[in-house]
Amino acid sequence: MELQSEIYHNRREMKLSQADLGERLGVSETIVNQWEQGEKYPTVENLIDLSNVFEISLDQLIRGTEQTMYKVYTTPHHLNGWDFLARYWWLIFAVGGFLFWILSRFS
Repeated sequence: MELQSEIYHNRREMKLSQADLGERLGVSETIVNQWEQGEKYPTVENLIDLSNVFEISLDQLIRGTEQTMYKVYTTPHHLNGWDFLARYWWLIFAVGGFLFWILSRFS
C-alpha cells in the first residue's frame, strides 16, 4: 500500500473523520484530505504523529503492511531423520558415552 492508502485505511479503521484526525495532529481537514489524495505528503513530524495516533510503526505507515522489508517466519521447521543426524551428530557420541559409562558402572 502507498502512504495515502495507509493514512486513509488507518483513519477509517479508527472511525475518525478527516477533521478529527486533523484536530489530533494540529492540521486542517484540507491537509489530511490532500495527504489521502496524494497531492501533498506529511512532514516528518506529522508522520511521527500519525504513527502515534494510529499506534503503528513508521515503517508500517510508510511502507504499508504488505511491503515489509523483512519477514519473520514463525512456522517451525521440522527436521527429517537425516537432517537431524547432520545437525546433531555429536549427540550420538554423548549419549553413547553415557550409556557405556552406565553399563560399565553397574555390570
